Amino acid sequence: MGTTRNGARSALNLLAKACKMSRLPGFRSGITSILGATDGAEFLAAWDTMCGVIDLLIGADNYFNQIDYQEETVGSEDNPILV
Repeated sequence: MGTTRNGARSALNLLAKACKMSRLPGFRSGITSILGATDGAEFLAAWDTMCGVIDLLIGADNYFNQIDYQEETVGSEDNPILV
């Protein structure tokens, strides 16, 4: 596993894919038919809110999931010693 990836980044990418797929035609009607009108509406309200937050994080360039290169020590894999 690479050093530029962490669990938060993987989870964010997975949720982004799930949110993208949920925008396909038939998702809302499928959830409503599976859960019923009331429970489906509650689920979709929470889902839309979560997808909005995911979209904001991605729009902010995933800042919170990037490696902080200021903390890297000189000579590490990501910050080589310049000779």
